[in-house]
Amino acid sequence: MLFSKTKLIEGIFFPLFFLFSCSEPQKPESYIARVNDSYLTEEKLSDLSDAQIVNGNNRTSAIKNWIKQEILFQEAKKQGILNDKNFKSTIEKSERQLANSMVLKNYLKSWKPEVTDEILKYYFEENKTSFKLAFNSYLLNKVSFSDTDVAVEFRTELIQSDWKSALNNFANHDSVVEVSSNVFIPEQDIYPAKVLRVLEGLYPLEISIVISDDRGYYTVVQLIEKYSAGSIPPFEAVKKEVETRYIAASNEVAIENYLDELYSKNEIEINN
Repeated sequence: MLFSKTKLIEGIFFPLFFLFSCSEPQKPESYIARVNDSYLTEEKLSDLSDAQIVNGNNRTSAIKNWIKQEILFQEAKKQGILNDKNFKSTIEKSERQLANSMVLKNYLKSWKPEVTDEILKYYFEENKTSFKLAFNSYLLNKVSFSDTDVAVEFRTELIQSDWKSALNNFANHDSVVEVSSNVFIPEQDIYPAKVLRVLEGLYPLEISIVISDDRGYYTVVQLIEKYSAGSIPPFEAVKKEVETRYIAASNEVAIENYLDELYSKNEIEINN
C-alpha cells in the first residue's frame, strides 16, 4: 500500500515539475524545443528525464511530452488557473504528500532488514497459508535460442549431462536469447502457450523437445517439479517470493516504528 501511494505521488510530482520549471527569462544559446518564450535545453531534458530515456524513441517521446505540458501550462496561465483557490490548495496538498513520501524513502535507504535463510524459513512457516497457490505452477529450467540447430545441440548435451554443465558450455553462444534457471512460474505467466502445453505432459526432471514460437525462438525446458492449484509449495521453490514479501513486511514495520519515534519527539494534542 505504501509503495503504491509513493508511485501515485511521483505521478503527481512529475507533471508539476514540468509546470514549475518550464519558463526561462532569456533565450538560451542552444535549445531542443521551444513553445513561445519557453525553451527546452539539453540540461533541462536531462533533469526532467530518467538517464536511461534520453536517446532514440524515448528521447523523442520526452520532448513531445515537454511540449504538451508546456502548451497546457501556458494556457493555464492565460486562464488564470495559477491564481485559482482550488489550484493552490491542490498544490499545497501535493507538496505535503511528496515531502512525506521523500522522508520515508530517505529513511528506508538508511535501513535494511537482515535477510538470512533462517529468517526467511521462519517467515515462510509463520505465513505458510498465504503462499497457497492460486494456479497450477511449475519449477523449471528454461533456455531459448535464435538458432534451431543450436537448440537441438543443447538438448542433446542436456540429456547426456545436467543443466548446469550444459548451460556452461553454451553460456557464451551468440544464439542464446533467454535463460531461466530454477525458476518458479504460475501457469498464466508461461509464454508461449506451446511451452505450457509441453510442460503439462512432462514428468519431473524430464526434458522437452525443442519448442518453436512466433518470435523465431527455439526453447528447451526441463521440468523440476509441478504444483497444483491450492497446494503450498516447499520453501526452496518460492524462496525469492518469500524474500520479497519479507522485505516488504519488514519495511512496513520499520516505518511504523519510525513514525512512533517521530511521535515521541513532537508535541501532539487531540481535542475531542
